[in-house]
Amino acid sequence: MNEEGNLKGSNHNPSGYETDRFRGNFEKNPSRFSSSSQDRLPETETSTPQAYVRKYSVLQRLYKLIVSPSEAMKDIGLAPDYSGPILLVILKTIFGSVALALAFQKIQLIGDSQTVSRVWALVSTVVAIAVVLSIFLFIAFWLVKSLLVKYLCDGGSGWSFGTAASVTGYAYLPDVIFGIISLIVVYPLLPSLTLNVSDLTAASHALADFRAQALGIEIALSIPIGLIGIIWKSYLGGLGAKFGTNEQCRLMWAFVAFLFLALLGWLISFLLRGTV
Repeated sequence: MNEEGNLKGSNHNPSGYETDRFRGNFEKNPSRFSSSSQDRLPETETSTPQAYVRKYSVLQRLYKLIVSPSEAMKDIGLAPDYSGPILLVILKTIFGSVALALAFQKIQLIGDSQTVSRVWALVSTVVAIAVVLSIFLFIAFWLVKSLLVKYLCDGGSGWSFGTAASVTGYAYLPDVIFGIISLIVVYPLLPSLTLNVSDLTAASHALADFRAQALGIEIALSIPIGLIGIIWKSYLGGLGAKFGTNEQCRLMWAFVAFLFLALLGWLISFLLRGTV
């Protein structure tokens, strides 16, 4: 009987002593038995956004603007540069000078040889000055337009003027392309102009007739081609503004802003040329 009681006593709650000892040790030094989440889980590095790495060179960007405009403008908007816009300014100036040279081939001056020589010298000087001024005017218009685009298409993003200028500059690519197309299409249709420098009245009438015919050709061909170029240019600018602002500016709003500014610039150019 006693042995059975002793046996039961020894088997009753065999872990009680260990439990009491664990509780006592925990109360004396709880840090031994605590493990932080840092001990249980591996450390993870805080992820930081990586800077965008430019994908395409200037020539690749110009090519991509034709075949894949969204991809090109994303690259431009996230990694802007000025080499492309400057290259377009140079190309635009070169083709503009070529267009003037071809246009002068349509003009023939007759009359006193000395007077003809003086007139050609004067015209050449005026044209050279006009070409140089056109470069500065184009750059000035580009920068002013970029400033307007920066604020019109900001969308709360706070994007920089430099990014807006790069996007706006690259969007001038259609101007160069359609300028070449217009030159190829319009030049053969331009009438020849013969001016008698010895008879200013006859020369004035001949020049007026020439301008009337040239205006008719421009309205019939150059304006439709130019409108297509403006729509394309505005679309490129809209894409650039969208990506340049990290999509804070909506594509449609940016397209409308670029379209308005392009039409305004077009109207100003017509007024300066006296064709309106």
